[in-house]
Amino acid sequence: MEPESALPVRPARPILITLACLVGFAGLPAAAYVMMLNWQGLVAFRGWSFIVALIIFGAIGFAGLIGYWLMRRWGLYLYASMTVLSLGYALASGTFSLVGSLGSIVITAIGCAYFTRME
Repeated sequence: MEPESALPVRPARPILITLACLVGFAGLPAAAYVMMLNWQGLVAFRGWSFIVALIIFGAIGFAGLIGYWLMRRWGLYLYASMTVLSLGYALASGTFSLVGSLGSIVITAIGCAYFTRME
């Protein structure tokens, strides 16, 4: 008979975290697709700095979602940082829309609700 393992059993990922991550992971290629379809209009209207900012925020958000999926606090910190920075950029550049920002805000809020269950 084997002695019982001293390793703690990791709790299952909550369904809200799973759904939030799936929405976030689905949103990235959707946003990239829309950006590729409209890149000339975006450059003409907002300039190349807007495209670069979208790419940077997308990369930070993707990395944060990976950590979030793994139930790591650093993932939440990274995703929350991306949310705050992208909201600040949107407000400063005049591109803020509540509908466009609501997804990131909700995903961050769900992570904050489950913060204590993350490693």
